[in-house]
Amino acid sequence: MVLLFLYLWYKKRFMKFHSIFIILFSLTFISSCDESSENNNITVIKGGKTYGGELKFMSSDKVQGLFPLAVIDKYSFSITAQIFESLVKINLSTLEVEPSLAESWEVNENGDVYTFKIRSGVYFHEDECLGGTREMKPADVKFSLDFACSALPMNKVGNALGHKIKGGRTFFQNSQNTMPQNGVSGIKIKGKNAIEITLNKPFVGFEKILSQPNIVVFPKESYEKYKTELPNHPVGTGPFILSEKSDDGIKLTRNNSYWRKDDFGNQLPYLNALSISYTSDKKSEMMAFRQKEIDLLLEIPVLEIENVLGTLLEAKQGKNVKHRVESSFSLSMEYIGFNHESPVFKKKQVRQAFMLAINPAEIIDTKLGGAGYPPTNGFIPEMAVLNNRIRTPSFDPEKARSLLAAAGYPSGKGFPNLNIYVNALKDSKIHRLMEGIVEHLNQELNISLNIKLCNYAQREAAIKSGEAHIWRAGWIADYPDASSFLGILYGHGTTSNAFRLADPRFDENFDKASVEKSQKARDALLVNCAQQVVDDAFLLPVFNDNMLIMVNARVRGVVANPVEIIDFTEVFIKEPRKISS
Repeated sequence: MVLLFLYLWYKKRFMKFHSIFIILFSLTFISSCDESSENNNITVIKGGKTYGGELKFMSSDKVQGLFPLAVIDKYSFSITAQIFESLVKINLSTLEVEPSLAESWEVNENGDVYTFKIRSGVYFHEDECLGGTREMKPADVKFSLDFACSALPMNKVGNALGHKIKGGRTFFQNSQNTMPQNGVSGIKIKGKNAIEITLNKPFVGFEKILSQPNIVVFPKESYEKYKTELPNHPVGTGPFILSEKSDDGIKLTRNNSYWRKDDFGNQLPYLNALSISYTSDKKSEMMAFRQKEIDLLLEIPVLEIENVLGTLLEAKQGKNVKHRVESSFSLSMEYIGFNHESPVFKKKQVRQAFMLAINPAEIIDTKLGGAGYPPTNGFIPEMAVLNNRIRTPSFDPEKARSLLAAAGYPSGKGFPNLNIYVNALKDSKIHRLMEGIVEHLNQELNISLNIKLCNYAQREAAIKSGEAHIWRAGWIADYPDASSFLGILYGHGTTSNAFRLADPRFDENFDKASVEKSQKARDALLVNCAQQVVDDAFLLPVFNDNMLIMVNARVRGVVANPVEIIDFTEVFIKEPRKISS
C-alpha cells in the first residue's frame, strides 16, 4: 500500500497540471557491481547507445491490418508508424511540424500552394513487388497522395483530404473501384525532386494534416500486386519491416537500409526487433511485465498498480523488475457518440438530457479511484486556444428529466431499451467508467440502457450498419490542433461522419476557420464550433486522461507523448548497472 500511496500522490500532485515527468522505481537489490547484458547480441556504439535486442509488449486489441489508410485505431497506428513514414511529422516534444520524407517545404503568399522538396537516398523495404528494393521518388509521393484522396474501400480519409485539394472531389467521385490514371489534378510532380499541392482555397496548417500517421508514402507496385491484400503486405520506408503476422501477434525486424542516423552518425534504428503479442485481459499483461516476459506496459490500471509493483517484501528479495513510469498529458478524449439519424437521438433534448444526467467527476472518483479528469473544454482536451473559453453545463438531473419529458419521454416512459456498444475488456478501466455512466443515466432518467461489450471491429460494424444508436469511443488528435477533434463532426452537407451529422452552422464556422489566416479570428471560429458541440450535445465527452506507461529500466528512449504513438526509432536496450547491496 505504501507504493500505491506514493504513486497516487505523484499522479495527483504532478499529472493534475499535465506535466511530462518520469518516475524511476528502483525496487531490486542485487549483489553485483558489474555492468552486463542478458542479451549477447547487444553491442555498444558511439554515444553510449547500443545495437541489438528485442523489445516486447502486448496489445488488448488485435491489429486487423497494416495499411495506415485502412485503419483508424491507435493500436494499429502504433505498429504502422514503425513501418511507414509521412512527408512531414509531428515533433513529439515540441508538437511542431518538422521534415520527414520531405526535407523542406514552402507555401506561397496566398496560402493555397504547397511545394515539398522530396528527400533523396530513401529506399523502400525489400519486397517481392519491387523485385528487391528501390529508391523512393516524387512519383511515389504523388501516387500515395492520390490514393489518400480516393474513394477506394481501403482508404478511410479520402473525403476528408480530397475535398481540400484542387481536383480532389472529382477524383474521389471517379475512384470508387479503381485508381484513375492521371491522379488528382492539384497534385503535380515539379522537376526531379519536388511535389506541388494546390488547394481549392487556403487552409491554415495544411502541413499538419499531412503529418497524420495514416497519410504515408508507399510504392505503386505494392498496390498493383497485392490490391485488397495490401494490409497484409506493408511496404514502407520506416525503421522496421514486417517479419511475422499471425493470430497471436506481430513481429517487426530492423530495416538495415533505413535512411536516418543519430547525432553521432549511428544508423537507426538501434533495436533488432519489436514483438507485439495479444492479450485477453489486463491482469495477464501485468503479470507478463512483472515476470520480464514483456518490456512495456501500456495503459496501466491505477487500481491494479500494486499488482505490478508487488509487495515491499518481494522488492527486498529482488523479485521485482526494475522499471520506470512515464507520463504525458494526452490529446485524447473518451466520449459517447450518438447516431443523429436515430429516432431517439436525432432529438436534441434527449442528447442534452444525457449530458446533464451524468457527473463525470463523481464517476471518475468512484469507478476509477480518481485516475482521470472530467472534460473542461467540452470535446477538446486541454489546449491553450480553448482553455477557459468553453461554457460546459454542470450536473443537473432535474433539468435533464425536464428535457427528456419535452422530447416525449416523461419519467423515461416510452424510451426504448437500448444497447450502448463499448469496445473494452471486461472490468477494464473503460468498462468501469461506462458502468458508472450507464448507472447514472438509468437512475436519473429512469431508462434502461445496457452495456454491450464488443471488440473494435464489432463496434465499427454496428455503427456503419446503423444498428448502434449509441456507443463509446475515444479520439486522439491526428495532429495537435483543435480542428483534429472538431473535424470528425464535419459533415459538409453530407452524412460522411460516423455520427451521421450534417449541421450547416457548424460546417460554415469550420470552413471559415480552415481558411482564416488571422490566428485570433481562427481561434474564435474554432471556439464557436467547440461551443456548439456542447450546446447541441452533438456527442457526450466524459473523460480525459494522461498517457501512462511502465517501462523495464533496461529499455531506454521510450517517451510518453500527447499523441500516444511511441516512436521506437531511437529506443535501445542497456542493462542497468548492478550495485552491491
